[in-house]
Amino acid sequence: MRGIASRLAIRPANRALHPLRKSTCDTSPVPAPRPLRRGEAVQRAILDATAQVIEAEGVAGARVADIAARAGVHETSVYRRWGTRANLLLEVLTSQLDRALPLPDTGTTRDDLITFFTALAGFLATPAGSSLIHAALSPSEDEAQFEQARREFWSARLGRAAVLVHRGVERGDLPGGTDAELVLEAIAGPIQLRVLLRNEPVDRGHVTRIVDLVLDGARSPEQSSEASLG
Repeated sequence: MRGIASRLAIRPANRALHPLRKSTCDTSPVPAPRPLRRGEAVQRAILDATAQVIEAEGVAGARVADIAARAGVHETSVYRRWGTRANLLLEVLTSQLDRALPLPDTGTTRDDLITFFTALAGFLATPAGSSLIHAALSPSEDEAQFEQARREFWSARLGRAAVLVHRGVERGDLPGGTDAELVLEAIAGPIQLRVLLRNEPVDRGHVTRIVDLVLDGARSPEQSSEASLG
């Protein structure tokens, strides 16, 4: 009897030494449900989804319904932030363009322009670059506001790159009063023609010839003469 009583007396102590042995799995914390995304997180999700849809389907096949589904939001969330499909597509494409084309500062206007437009030619040859230009050049029949978005796109891009020409005027590489937009259009036009319409590659050497031709024409007669003698 004493032996039985001893064993009974010990059992509670043993259970006290292992209080979680039986209920370890039962008391494990349940992961909290993922909180709904709001504000900037929702906007980022939509922009990322748009870039993915454009890469997979192209601009023409990028539907708001598909973008919203991929981002995990309702279509109204897209229209509430961007108003139109065109505004959303252009924001995504121009963001990609600006990341792909940082503004160089090599020390000379000539090298700045050559570096910048060589990078532009390379970007235009990519699917994202081709989509960007076609979206910016071709109006969409179902987007009445596309024309305004297109004008704003080109104005912003020219304004950003104009820094390269303005810096050249400050350095004395170009005469005062040089038309920055005209210089940029004169360089970009042949590149876009060759890449997008002729489907021909544009390397650094080709860009260099275009830049030299445009800069020579942009200089005053005195500067052009001095450059040719040098």
